Amino acid sequence: MTGVPGVSPVQELRQIRARLAVLANAASEAEAIDLLREAEQCKAALSAVQACQTAVLEALRHNAEALREVPASRRGKGLGAEVGLARMVSPTRGARHLANASMLLTDLPNTYTALSQGRIREEHAYAVAAEVTWLAKPHRQRVDALLADQFDTLGPRQLAGKARFHAQRLDQQGAVDRLAKAASQRRVTVRPAPEGMAYLTALLPLPQAVGACAGLSRAATTMVVTGDTTRDLADPTGTSRTRDQIMADLLVQRLTGQSVAAAVPAEVQVVMTDTALFGTDPTPAWIPGHGPLPAMVAKSWLAHPEAAVFLRRVFTRPEDHQLVGLDSQARGFPAGLRRMVVLRDDVCRTPYCGAAIQQVDHIHPVRQGGPTHWNNASGLCAGCNQIKENTGWSHTGDPAGLTVTTPTGHTYQTPVGPLLPVDDLPDSDTTAAPPDNGTDRAPPKHPDGDDPPPSNTIATYRQRTWTITQRITQTHAA
Repeated sequence: MTGVPGVSPVQELRQIRARLAVLANAASEAEAIDLLREAEQCKAALSAVQACQTAVLEALRHNAEALREVPASRRGKGLGAEVGLARMVSPTRGARHLANASMLLTDLPNTYTALSQGRIREEHAYAVAAEVTWLAKPHRQRVDALLADQFDTLGPRQLAGKARFHAQRLDQQGAVDRLAKAASQRRVTVRPAPEGMAYLTALLPLPQAVGACAGLSRAATTMVVTGDTTRDLADPTGTSRTRDQIMADLLVQRLTGQSVAAAVPAEVQVVMTDTALFGTDPTPAWIPGHGPLPAMVAKSWLAHPEAAVFLRRVFTRPEDHQLVGLDSQARGFPAGLRRMVVLRDDVCRTPYCGAAIQQVDHIHPVRQGGPTHWNNASGLCAGCNQIKENTGWSHTGDPAGLTVTTPTGHTYQTPVGPLLPVDDLPDSDTTAAPPDNGTDRAPPKHPDGDDPPPSNTIATYRQRTWTITQRITQTHAA
């Protein structure tokens, strides 16, 4: 971009974006393909612009803090989170963008040039950067030069493999040390997936991961060969299982020692309206941190014969359905209040983060007189909770929303929505869900054994929602 006289770079990009918004449609199939290709190359070029400006931002911030005599070890603190907010991604991804931008501009000139020319995508550039981040500067530049003529022919995974090969050849001892460090970071994580599913991920040394998968594969293959495929742990009534389903079921059995997946000890919080839990309202349930679940599916979960179900009334405001109460003044948030905050915020409250809530902290710090109160509580991941303590950062807000202010003075807001999403469009035609015939068991009773109370008005609040904690502790015989 050469620049337009009298027009700032930000204004110039805004003008380009405005022109793209009214771009004419293709007149032929061939032109549509050409437009797709050109648009992809423009996206790559814009990624190079972002990388360049991110590196500029880092240099400006470090220079400014050096002039203020900020210790070198403290310079640039929280900058990755600022980049994440500006790019509308999580702080973790923002930090990754920051690290990769600096590397592309200073150590990987061929990779950066290919990105700016639209010959590769940001995914390709980051794949190379990830594989050479541990190398010394001369070795990074050597790998970059060796890959210069291969950018147009290799995909991201192939490019990463080539970069890894050259990196390990150039610094064999460093590669060994890196592998040892990676082995020390082995872990197991879980994250939500669509349709009421979740990903259970194990990061393991390669031989162990291959061995574990091979063991499950052999056992599943044996069961398929012998015809033992009819016991589906997700459907105890008995349907034929595929080999992949058998491997997944065996994983559950071997990890938990249980013979039936539904008998695994677990605790799950489910948020439902009273009319969905005890009636035919089709409003989906909500699992904090994971997302929606069809009401009929949630009720079938809760009606499982091995499920111990506990109900807790939740109070929401009639006008906007925000959480305001649950069936405490200390510096640490009491368990009940913490549970309310987790239900209200669902995931980390920082805009664009989306990580699981790990800590409930004070919006207005205790050291500045902030109270341990519902109005001063935020559910945050550990990283965002630490980032807000850096110089120039501030959080302001209340139960209705949070405003994050960064050192550059930019503000980012995240409102708190209703406890359950609502359909408030005018003239909405909502068809009642059919009766739930998936189980003969009645919906769970109130813990006191009585039928649930009606949605009575309590002060200015109306009880319309329940949280259900499901604890499954019993086991089945094989």
